[in-house]
Amino acid sequence: MEDVIKNVKENENKNKNQKEEEKELLKPKNDVVFQSLFNQKNEKITKAFIEDLLEEKIEKIIINDTKELYREKPEDKLGILDLEADINEEKKIDVEIQLIEKESFAERLLYYYSKLYGNEIKRGKAYDSYKKVVIIAILDFDLEITKGIEKMETKWRIREDENTKLILTDALEIHIIELSKIKREYKKNKENRKVQWMMFLDNPNTEEVEEIMEENKEIREAVVEVHKMSKDEKLRKLAELREKAIMDEKEIYSTGYHKGQKKEKIEIAKILKEKGMNKKEISEITKLTIAEIEEI
Repeated sequence: MEDVIKNVKENENKNKNQKEEEKELLKPKNDVVFQSLFNQKNEKITKAFIEDLLEEKIEKIIINDTKELYREKPEDKLGILDLEADINEEKKIDVEIQLIEKESFAERLLYYYSKLYGNEIKRGKAYDSYKKVVIIAILDFDLEITKGIEKMETKWRIREDENTKLILTDALEIHIIELSKIKREYKKNKENRKVQWMMFLDNPNTEEVEEIMEENKEIREAVVEVHKMSKDEKLRKLAELREKAIMDEKEIYSTGYHKGQKKEKIEIAKILKEKGMNKKEISEITKLTIAEIEEI
C-alpha cells in the first residue's frame, strides 16, 4: 500500500512539474515583465540589451530602479519609467514600452525627456555639461506617421526646416521601434542583434527565438531568466492582470469611450487594493497615479 501511495505522489509531482514546464513564457513586452527583467538585479542582461539598442559599447552603467520621475510640486504629473540608466557618464537612456496607441504619445515622450534633462540642471553647472538624453520607445502598435516606412526603427532630432542636415543640438534623440515590423526585418538580417532582442521581447515562445538563442548568449541568459520569472505565480498573476487591463483599454480606445477608461482602471485598482497589493504595483498595472490610487 505504501508503494502505491508513493507512486501516486511521484506521479502527482511529475504532472505538476510538467504543467509548470508547459506554461508559456511570460512576454517581456508586457511592461510588468519588462521592468522585472531589465533592472539593476539583472545588470549583465540589461547592459547587453542597452548596448545593442544603442549599437555602442558601454564601459560604465548605472541603472535607476526607482522608476518615478522627480516632482517639484505634489500636483506635478508623476511619470513611471520602464528602464532608465546613466551610460558612460555622458548619456541618460530611457527605454519605454508603449502597448496602447494614445493621442498623447509624442507629448508623453517629450515629457519624459524634459524631466530627465531638467533633472540634470544644477546651479552653477555649464549648459554644455548636461548629459545627452536618448529616449527609446518600443511600440506594440503601428504609428500613423511612419506608416510608409518599412524599417522597424526611426530616429528623431531637432532639425532646421529646410536644411534638414542641420541639427540644432544632439542633447535630444528619440528612437521609435515598431514591433509590428520586426519579423520582416528579421528575415532580411537574422544577425542584427537589435532585431533579435525585439523578437525576444515580442514573444520568447517562438522557433525564431530558439534559433537566436543558439548564437546570442545574452538573449539565451534573458530567456533563462524569463523561465524563472514565469514560474513565479505572483508575477504571472500581475502580468495577467496587466494584460487584461491592456486589452480592456484597447477596447475602450477602439470604441471611442474614453470616459469609461478611467472607470475601468479604478475598478481594477479597487480589486487589487482589496487583495492587499501595494500602491506602486497597482500603479504599474493600471497606470493610475499613486495619488489617484490613494483616493480610491
